[in-house]
Amino acid sequence: MPSSSLGALLALALVVPGVLAVAERPATVETVPAGASLVGGVPHLDPDGVTVVEAALEVEAAPATGSQEPAEEAPPPTEAPVDPLAETVVAEPERTDDGRAETPPIDVTGVETFGVTWPDGAAGEGLDSHVRLLAEGEWTDWYELSSDASPDAGTPDTLNARGGTDSVWVGEADAVQLSFAADPAGGPDDLRLALVTPVDGSAPSTGAGGSRPGTRPTFRTAAPSALVPTAVDPPAFGVITRAQWGARPQVCQPDVASGLVSAVVHHTAGSNGYSTVEDAMRQIRGDQAYHIDGRGWCDIGYNFVVDKWGNIYEGRADSMTQPVIGVHTGGFNTGSVGVSMLGTFSTVNPPAATLESVARVIGYRLGSYGVNPAGMMTYTTPGGENSSVPAGSTVSLPVVFAHRDVAYTSCPGQLGYNNLGWIRVRAQRVAFSGPLVRALYHDMLQRGVDPTGYATWRGQLLAGAPASVVSDQISRSQEYVQRRITEAYGEILGRGPDPSGMDTWTREIMSGRLRVEHLRGTLIASDEYFLRSGGTLESYIAALYRDILRRGAAPDEIAWWVGHVSRAGRQAAPDGVWRSLESAQLRVHELYGRFLDRAADPTGLGTWAPYWQQYGEDQLRNELVASDEYLARSVLVAP
Repeated sequence: MPSSSLGALLALALVVPGVLAVAERPATVETVPAGASLVGGVPHLDPDGVTVVEAALEVEAAPATGSQEPAEEAPPPTEAPVDPLAETVVAEPERTDDGRAETPPIDVTGVETFGVTWPDGAAGEGLDSHVRLLAEGEWTDWYELSSDASPDAGTPDTLNARGGTDSVWVGEADAVQLSFAADPAGGPDDLRLALVTPVDGSAPSTGAGGSRPGTRPTFRTAAPSALVPTAVDPPAFGVITRAQWGARPQVCQPDVASGLVSAVVHHTAGSNGYSTVEDAMRQIRGDQAYHIDGRGWCDIGYNFVVDKWGNIYEGRADSMTQPVIGVHTGGFNTGSVGVSMLGTFSTVNPPAATLESVARVIGYRLGSYGVNPAGMMTYTTPGGENSSVPAGSTVSLPVVFAHRDVAYTSCPGQLGYNNLGWIRVRAQRVAFSGPLVRALYHDMLQRGVDPTGYATWRGQLLAGAPASVVSDQISRSQEYVQRRITEAYGEILGRGPDPSGMDTWTREIMSGRLRVEHLRGTLIASDEYFLRSGGTLESYIAALYRDILRRGAAPDEIAWWVGHVSRAGRQAAPDGVWRSLESAQLRVHELYGRFLDRAADPTGLGTWAPYWQQYGEDQLRNELVASDEYLARSVLVAP
């Protein structure tokens, strides 16, 4: 037989968690199309409980002629599909006009999921695999069978890994047909079609694995490196556990990263036609079986899967509480959470419930590490199979990105990809709505949040209100205003406010006639402060410098202000010193300390001091609480 441009063999492998008796699908020589040649193919059970059929397909080399797309769809063949479990053969492939190789129809009765795999490190992407399904007598259109992700080097998933395509949910299909680009360069040896029978979730774990040395990726982020997540609320949505969806035990223990810095959005590229939650669970169990038995990984590759109704399924064990390293985006698995939408979203928009749950689980997991889902990050990748980013590259990416952004794939489909912007914004609100409310109460009211206030303000943030709107509304509350009045009296006059003063200033500030930060300047202009400072213009100017500018006044500064006050009145001194650029810079430092726990940097001073002079404290505070830095800090503030 002529040599094959796809490698020597296409071995058909049936992947099951237990043992499938061959008698359940009797071999019938009559299913083989006329002209088929016997290559071999007696089924046997391999030691891990995987039924392997060693029927092989030899593909004759043929020059590529133009387009790499499959030929136009032909009418369904009259021959019966080849039974991959028959103790006979698989036929030689058909040749299309453009030189592609098409398998005969393959009977998938009793099969739920399949995928094509090849040895780890082989160039499987050049196969340009396409597939179509036969259901109710009609063939679907051909569509691309994308190359899937690979494990990060050095992780336990690499021990027995094979390269491969995405898994495909068969559903009610009776047969499948594959098409490959058969160019003279050839494809990988040991090409296999992995067929997954129904999985009930009760099968025992098989095999074991451990870690091995290798190059591991590094990443950089603005989030605190030693962050201990404490302040993000547990999700207000149900997560279907592994036990509930019938997950098999892991066959080896995945590694855990030091934290999370990103999230990657996928689709499973399977059928959108599932109609029950049980059907969704069957798909997920099939994907897990393909990933474990077909690809050789420790477990299902995704950290989470979301179905069309918005149900969230925990993928890899402990993904709700730990930064478990998955296998979903080769070269970008470490430090990322992989969330996949169950279905295909190339021409169909993901349901609103799906998008909401994707955003919620991403927001919850990233928020636990102070990472803003709407932000940017840099990542140094070790590279991976199907990765479009060379090993060793450092790239800048959105914190929430799509598989297609870093790999040769269309995942999560064009319409899935179009929704990434919405997912980022929504995930940010989910991640930080609770922490922001707690932080604002801590920083502005100096107390923990009460249930009513928490529900009110968190609801506004989830509905789309920016943090600045919430901080502005808190600043107009009587509690906040009276706390600031008490602070100003103690700082400037050394006493608490009398009832009349409290009532007067509360009305003035809450009506908007006086800015809260200007109360200090007003009290400094009072007779009480003048007498308290010594009762002379010289002692008064010296006190202004001490209490407003936090330093002593030089003799020439005192002399200048005494002369100026003599001409313009005593009020000119507190107004001038309070509103000076030097005073503004100190006020900026104060606000940075209160809301960011640090002093202002030179750029901040240069930007915000003139801003404070023009717009005041409230506006500057609103700018600070809307920053990414305040978002990251909010998860560190005690409840």
